Amino acid sequence: MKLAFFGDTVLDKPYSIEFDIDEFVFNLETPLSCEGTIAKNKVNICQDGSYIVETFGKKPLAVSLANNHVMDFGEEAFAKTKEILDSMDIPYFGAGLATENFNNPSIIEFADKKIALLGYSCETTSPIFGDDKHNGSAILELDAIIRDIQSIKDSVDFVIVQPHWGIQEIPFPRFIDREIAHALIDSGADLIIGHHAHVVQSHESYKGKYIFYGLGNFIFPDLDIPTQYDGEKFTAKRVKKQEIEHRRSIVVELDSDFNVSFFTVVLENGIVKKSNYNIPKWLPSSDINFKKRLKYYNKYLMLKRFMRKPKMPNMEHFKQLFG
Repeated sequence: MKLAFFGDTVLDKPYSIEFDIDEFVFNLETPLSCEGTIAKNKVNICQDGSYIVETFGKKPLAVSLANNHVMDFGEEAFAKTKEILDSMDIPYFGAGLATENFNNPSIIEFADKKIALLGYSCETTSPIFGDDKHNGSAILELDAIIRDIQSIKDSVDFVIVQPHWGIQEIPFPRFIDREIAHALIDSGADLIIGHHAHVVQSHESYKGKYIFYGLGNFIFPDLDIPTQYDGEKFTAKRVKKQEIEHRRSIVVELDSDFNVSFFTVVLENGIVKKSNYNIPKWLPSSDINFKKRLKYYNKYLMLKRFMRKPKMPNMEHFKQLFG
């Protein structure tokens, strides 16, 4: 018996899973309704229904709602999301009201043991944060997370923190995220599983505890949607083909003794199957080290985008490449 953790998941339709799943948890990267008050000036993602059981063949033990898209269609869609999850008896964590601590933690039972699940979003991902009167994501703030860990540590067998953080398209964490992750392990977290970058990020073992900075997209469809809502209308369009790096992800598994294992998968033609992808290994040793690597990686991405879709460069492109 194993408990699997999946990365960013958007189910616009039923998909197929080509490997065995016992129990599982995933990051639900979208509200389960497209009706509500549209969030302004961003890419708005939704799915009109759950498709969870249709895809996985069973219900998850819980889903994380700590991300930058769960409030894309406002309080109405968030309420519908909770209604659907409640009707399916699926616990959720990482978003809600401050008065309910954003539904942190969710306590699940696995192999006769109790696991605490905690979810938070970094402000750099531009989420909508909750407060006492408005639903939204829990903020990734170190002292608050440590308090949550310490408040539950003695009453459960295992604590998992799921941060929504990192820079999109970048396969390594920020140095500050490494520092936060280490501090959370020092404070009692047993496993850290990150999301958001939409590509697989590197991982490490710290004091015998695993830190996965970014699992990548488990299931994320191509995008061709209106965007940048100004309060009256959408003013732009977001078109994105999910390339191979956006369809790869890590699956993390826990056994009944809390031993951690993991493998890679890829989404191809609507089917998620195991793959032999080599997980990135590089980790920043300082903030200067991180910024230097980020600068050159962004230039690499620029060249890769040009090779995939050549077009006449302008002066701004040259400044970005050679500046």
